[in-house]
This record gives sequence, C-alpha cells and structure tokens, in this order.
Amino acid sequence: MLEFAFWASLVLVVYVYAGYPVVIHLLARRKGGKIQQDEVAPAEWPFLTVLIPAHNEELWIRRKIENTLELDYRRDCMQILIASDGCTDRTVSIAGEFAAQGVEVNYVPERNDKTATLNRVVPTARGEIVLLTDANALLERNAAKLLVKHFRDPEVAYVTGQRVCLPTESLASEGEGLYWRYEAWIKHSESKVYSCVGSQGQIVAVRKELFPPIPVIGDDFYVPMRILISTGRRIVFEPRAIARIPASKTMRLELERKIRSHVSLLRDLPFLKDGLNPRRSRIWWMFLSHAVLRLFVPFAMMAAFLSSAFVLKNGIGYRFLLLTQAVFYFAAFAGFLLQQIGVRPKPFYLPFYFCFANLGVLLGCIRWARRRHQYAWVRTERILPAAQSTENARTP
Repeated sequence: MLEFAFWASLVLVVYVYAGYPVVIHLLARRKGGKIQQDEVAPAEWPFLTVLIPAHNEELWIRRKIENTLELDYRRDCMQILIASDGCTDRTVSIAGEFAAQGVEVNYVPERNDKTATLNRVVPTARGEIVLLTDANALLERNAAKLLVKHFRDPEVAYVTGQRVCLPTESLASEGEGLYWRYEAWIKHSESKVYSCVGSQGQIVAVRKELFPPIPVIGDDFYVPMRILISTGRRIVFEPRAIARIPASKTMRLELERKIRSHVSLLRDLPFLKDGLNPRRSRIWWMFLSHAVLRLFVPFAMMAAFLSSAFVLKNGIGYRFLLLTQAVFYFAAFAGFLLQQIGVRPKPFYLPFYFCFANLGVLLGCIRWARRRHQYAWVRTERILPAAQSTENARTP
C-alpha cells in the first residue's frame, strides 16, 4: 500500500507540472493550429467597452486611464468606463478629471465586492465586446485590436491576453514572472487544441451578451469557464496582447494572493462541475489536468516524501528517489535563505518558487476547508514603478 501511495503521488506531481503541459503542447503542434495573424480593418471594429474595476486605486488610476486613452482603437468605437464602489480615497475624483475626454464613472457609495460591481455595471456597457482590465495593468498599445479580431469567429466567446511582470526590486518579481510565462505556454497550447482553461484577469475580452451573472465567488476563472461549459464557445489565448503589471510588493503578499486565488478556485468548482463530466464536456481532461489536479499536488508531494522513507528496503531505486527528493527540498530551502538576502541563483530559486507556489495551494485548501475567507475583493499591493508614478503618488 505504501509503495502504491509513493508511486501514485510521484506520478501525479510529475504529470501535473510536466506531463500534461508537454502532452498538450505536442497535441497543439500536431494539430497545427495558429493564432490568427491578420488585422481587422478600422471600419469593421465592433464597439468596445473598456471596463476598469477600481476600488481605492488612487495610486494607479491616472496612469491607467492615460494608458487606456492611448490604445490604438477608434475612439468613436470605444467606451472607457470606471466601475467603483465604496472608495475612501481619491479614485473617483481623479477619474472624473477625464470626463472631457469621454471617460465615464459608474460609482455607488456602498462597498460590496468586485463580482457585485461587475454584475451591476456590465449590463450597462454600450459595447458588444467588453474588455476587462485591472487598474494596475498597463496594456500594450495594440492590445485591444489583437483581442477583438478573434471575435470575427462566432465560436469565440472570450479572449484573454498575456500577463507580463514588470521588472522591479521585489523578490517576487522573478518568480511571479516565471510562473506566468509557464502558464502562458500552457494556455497557448490549449487554445490551439480547442480552448484554454481560465484566463489572465488583467486583460480579457468577452461578448457582452454571454457574460453570466456571477455568484459571490471569483470572476477571473468562473466567467470564462461558465461560458465555455454552458455554450461550448471557445476561450482563446492571444499571446501578443500584453498587460504589464508589477510584482507583489513582498513574497508574503504574493503568498497571500496565491492563497486567495486557490480559495476562489475551490469556491468556483461546485458551479463548474459539469465541465468535468466526460459525457458533456469537451474540455473535461484539460480542466481536470490544468486546474483541479493542481489542488492535490502539495498533498502528493508530502505523501511521496513520507512514504518513500518506508519503502527504502524495496531496492536501491527507492533510496535514489528519496535522496533526489531530499536534495530538491534542500535546494528549495537554500533558495528561500538566499532570496532573503536578494540572491536568486536559478538552481536554488526554481525549487524554492515551486515549493512556495504549492504552499499557497496548501494554505488555500486549509483556509477554504475552515471557511475562513472573505467575499469582498482584496487587491494585492504592488510596486508602483518610479517612472510611472502619478501626481497623486508624488503628493505628500
């Protein structure tokens, strides 16, 4: 029994983080699917609403609005809408300064949460396509056009771009950037095979008519998956549509973000269970492999390490595997100590960040099981790049 537990745990970890990504990549290459390269003529651009949820974002909102106004998209075909609630800072007044440039603000004084804000504001959007983007994400100038062109395909319901970490002095910057490049690689392959799983919440576009009412759960994963599961219409990953976002201020804040995201996923799953039914879902295998099985990896890591100590007598191979695990975790611990002083050699930092990410999964599962989570959206504090500082940030 212990031998079976060891191999089952080891196979699960390897499959989730190496096996599935490689298999989906090979399937994508075999299928030969390509992201559409041709551009949309200006006369064909659909009306687009750029929707920016913003709660207490005075440090970011000015630069975000300026960035949005610079998008290469016909202004007579674009609505810029700031959606906010319960602000206790200058977010709304700063956004109001751009009214003459057509920026609209939808604000209510009561604090609810991001999902309530989206449920309230999305139905009021004038665009047939809604581009959702965070206040602290800078979009590349061509991002809107790159997302929108995919909607010429009626089977496409949702398009997500690529999140890129801005280089900062934060120790979280390298690890977070590496993680999102890994995620982008998987999503690009999934998108070529059929549809990617989930989205990058900082840059997504959706057909307004398909946007579902959101229960009191997270929106980044629920919305695209609900549309995909209920309609069969695809989620496309567009790697050239880029949102640049700084890393979390500290590793502790990055850990908290990971915990909240996995709590959100666990709360989403009961609403998306039809997506795991092989008889009813085309994406059940990708959904299971990319999202659900990751929740079991930290437990499998612990089971593999502990059980291997009891099967040493079964052969030299087991001793080698135990030694390999011990070296890996020693490297992770060394990576933790080194990153404390700002040194991040990859042979140590990569094992550390892998364990760090799975610690976030483990703590998320524990918090979800204890029902110790809140419903209002909490933004992660991120480093404001000095070159991009707003007038508000400079004011004492």
